Amino acid sequence: MKKSVCIIPFYNEEKRIDFSKFEEAFSNKDIFFCLVDDGSKDNTLELLYNFKKQHNNIQVIKNKSNVGKAETIRLAMLELITDAEVEYVGFLDCDFATPFYEYARLNKLIKEKEMEVVFGSRIKLYGKDIERNASRHYFSRIFTTIANILFSLEIYDTQCGCKIFHKVLISDAFSKKFLSKWLFDIEIFTRLFSKNKKVRILEEGLYEWKEIGGSKIKITDFLKFPFELFYLFYKYRIRKYYEKN
Repeated sequence: MKKSVCIIPFYNEEKRIDFSKFEEAFSNKDIFFCLVDDGSKDNTLELLYNFKKQHNNIQVIKNKSNVGKAETIRLAMLELITDAEVEYVGFLDCDFATPFYEYARLNKLIKEKEMEVVFGSRIKLYGKDIERNASRHYFSRIFTTIANILFSLEIYDTQCGCKIFHKVLISDAFSKKFLSKWLFDIEIFTRLFSKNKKVRILEEGLYEWKEIGGSKIKITDFLKFPFELFYLFYKYRIRKYYEKN
């Protein structure tokens, strides 16, 4: 039986782990979980091993040191596709801003519609329960519009932390280190489209998404985003970083 694996990265999340949400997620036996501790200094790793003891659809990976979300996901992706039974691999934030039922829904869609990539989109429409900080939302719209122009992406929400990939694309998207700490999603799409203009991608509007407090992204990080964005444009569109390295 082919596996679908969900990567969930953790860094010093001991006080933010919502046990009820994780228990609900782990009860879904159609999905396996790869819980990655990114060099936490609190008791996060111990909690992850306790989850593993209680459920047979979990594996735990420990990074020797803190390498950041982008590198944590990248390394886990590359390790998981060495398993011949794994067919789909995705990632989800440990705060469950995207509820797990949404991830499970996207996991079904990628199979039913025979897509190669499916990812969530936080589109605030009537009847959808999308709760975002207003200033972050408007900043995101401006940022994404510029990113779409620079990289010819035509994507509404590049930064949603809920994405699933067929294993055939993972080497193309994740084989090389990302240049950006926070904007690696843009790098993923840019790499995929540079390899194959006809990659089968579905952007699916989420029914529910709620911003959770305690985000690792600081105001100073937001101020860096425009500079990082244009740095990526220089590297990927002018210097052709991914194609030449």
